[in-house]
Amino acid sequence: MKYNKSEIICAGDYMDYITIKEAAAKWGVSTRAVTYHVAGGRVEGAAKRGNLWLIPKDTLQPEDRRKKSLLLEHKEPPIGSKQKFSWGFQSLYENKELFKEIVKNFPYPMHICAPDGTILLANEAFLKFAKISNPERLYKKHNIMMNPALERWGIKDFVMRAFKGETIHVYDIKVPYQEIVERLGDNKEIVTESLFQNISALPIRNSTDELLFVVFIFITSRSYKDIDEIMKGKEYIDTHWKEEFDISKLVNAVHMSKYHYIRIFKQHTGMTPYNYYQNVKVNKLKEKLCDRSLSIVQAFSECGLDYGGNFSKVFKQRIGISPLKFRNRVMGK
Repeated sequence: MKYNKSEIICAGDYMDYITIKEAAAKWGVSTRAVTYHVAGGRVEGAAKRGNLWLIPKDTLQPEDRRKKSLLLEHKEPPIGSKQKFSWGFQSLYENKELFKEIVKNFPYPMHICAPDGTILLANEAFLKFAKISNPERLYKKHNIMMNPALERWGIKDFVMRAFKGETIHVYDIKVPYQEIVERLGDNKEIVTESLFQNISALPIRNSTDELLFVVFIFITSRSYKDIDEIMKGKEYIDTHWKEEFDISKLVNAVHMSKYHYIRIFKQHTGMTPYNYYQNVKVNKLKEKLCDRSLSIVQAFSECGLDYGGNFSKVFKQRIGISPLKFRNRVMGK
């Protein structure tokens, strides 16, 4: 026997109905979701008596069309953080186009490989980074582990461990940018930029712990875009910043005379190599002074400096306050 909303249900018929709370438990959703459906007329046979909704026991759960558009429309999900979390990700799993857009527009260069090392997918940032205009040239045609230059680049161990299923991070690795563009890019253009990157390898496994994919993410830690001699000089200083500045070692590294190199360095950067070295040193000291686990003396020592030496004056000239005042400001004193 069926009832509509306008009919009165007698006491003897209550046994054929369940409440909103009971329907929510039966269907595995929130009471708010059930109320949404009965109020919208989507639950067949549901009737309201006073403030009480009654739902036929055998009525099937209606389809919730809100789930598919939840992330895009920003509708409020059911109350409770657990429900909110599961609904959001359920919508992401169901909406393949949305997932593809997230991967495609991920802000850092990223590519996804099969367990054997074959590149399966790269996002827009990686294609732009490697100067690839036709991604079909890349997919299933390049194998990371088969690259003979891995050992020369110093990342062979990192790559091999990643494909064994380890989550690996390496920091401030000089990327062979020109070689990458020549190997993967379409027009083999000359690259006038030198890059250092932090690289993460993230294994993706299924429920049985089988390795499905390895995701590589690249984040630039520092870059240089200038004439080759200037880039090499900056790289040398950034690598040897803890040491005492030695112009002779610097010009030997770039294979130029001292006078000529200082002149072109200042011409292109607006400062001398020594000024650049001091800037690097000051910035490194600022980082260490912000580390609450280090005393001010230890912060100086970590930078290859003596707290009682002349560099405190250099710091004050560049920053406007002494290292001690900078430290106290950081500590909130």
